[in-house]
Amino acid sequence: MRHGAAAFAAFAILCGACDVASARAGSRSSLIVIPSPASGPSLSYFKLSTGHGRLARAGTIALRNPTRRRLHVVLDPVAGATIDTLGSTYGLPGSAGRGPASWLRLGRRGVTLAAGATVVVPISVHVPANAGAGDYLAGVAVEQLDQQARSAIRGGVSAASVVRYAIGVETSIPGPRHPLIQFTGARLEHQPAGLSFLLEAHNPGNVILQSVAGRALITQGSRVVARAPLGPGTFVTATSIGYPILTPRERPPEGAVYRVRAYLRYSGGTARLDTLVHFGHAAALSQQIYGGPKAGRSSGLPRWLVAALALLGVALAALAVAYLLLARRRRDGGRSPIRAIEAALRAAEQSGEPVSLIRVSLAANGAAPSKPALLRSRLRQSDCLCRLDARRFLVVAPDTDQQTAQALASDLRRYASRGAGADGEDVQVEVRTATADASAAELLELVSATQRPLHAPVPSDC
Repeated sequence: MRHGAAAFAAFAILCGACDVASARAGSRSSLIVIPSPASGPSLSYFKLSTGHGRLARAGTIALRNPTRRRLHVVLDPVAGATIDTLGSTYGLPGSAGRGPASWLRLGRRGVTLAAGATVVVPISVHVPANAGAGDYLAGVAVEQLDQQARSAIRGGVSAASVVRYAIGVETSIPGPRHPLIQFTGARLEHQPAGLSFLLEAHNPGNVILQSVAGRALITQGSRVVARAPLGPGTFVTATSIGYPILTPRERPPEGAVYRVRAYLRYSGGTARLDTLVHFGHAAALSQQIYGGPKAGRSSGLPRWLVAALALLGVALAALAVAYLLLARRRRDGGRSPIRAIEAALRAAEQSGEPVSLIRVSLAANGAAPSKPALLRSRLRQSDCLCRLDARRFLVVAPDTDQQTAQALASDLRRYASRGAGADGEDVQVEVRTATADASAAELLELVSATQRPLHAPVPSDC
């Protein structure tokens, strides 16, 4: 591993190390967190090199409770990221996704520490066989639960915060290195402090790049709007940024055009940007909200196009309503019974498995399952629920023999009785197994007319 990578990893854990120090000094988090790498120098982060498809031990995290009360602690893998102004950071718990954070293996995810106790949690990294060569950053978030959030008021805004530790895990996989930074564009964003130009860049290479630095120049015609240094800082592998350049005095009219030029130098090359950014209607409206000039009334589109878009919106809204109604009808057992039976019989001809039909009926003096979802919640994914009338439902159960159908019917009867608020006599559940020569229409007629449980032999060719 190169010396530059080591410097970056130390920077990556800086916020976590500061939190540990403040915890020992008696901050609102009483927990003490001590990382111990499995090999190499004693660092406040984990740094290891391993091959594809291997499980490598990164080290341990010691959790110490110096208080006289019990502490509950959770640990989570978190993704490594790049701060928009360059520098490393970590995502929130739950950000592991499919990247390097998903490679982490934590000995425990939750720990309860008795007063004065210490628990050691092993940390390993399992690199998948299809992972590419390169340097990758992830982290382990450690948080003490039930902290008392500390509130602070700054500039009239109240903010509450808790302490969360982040311990970096830098994994190096042998193979060719391809350092690369690419600018992908620029955009405008109006913030309370003023108009910001966001320079969008990405690190699609496989190297954690350090000492990345450059400059930006924003002009409007011959007027210089802003000159700004970029960095220096770190750009983490496979992450993106929107580098902000604030221009608090800029109050552009709608339709203004800016030229944005920038470069970022890194070990291996230089990324360059030269693009135009338009201050459109949406940006003008946002500026108006923050006290800027009044935005124009029109979006600048031709009237015929505005009218066409309005008609298209109405049509899409109508389709959405129709779809929702259809989806609700299907959820409520609105599927066609005969079509459901036909589909099940066709599938049975291919599989040779039986088809069973279960009718659920509620007495007139009982409360109907206002919620067919109650019945559906007891069905399997392959079963189909259809409504016969206001108080009768049909369950089409493919690949289901008579014995299984009877068990399913008993379960439906029990839960339908509960959901209806009735006793056992108010709910009837009847089972019929399809015969080899019966059509869908005949089966539906038989099931609809049946008044007591009927059983037929399981067909051998259906």
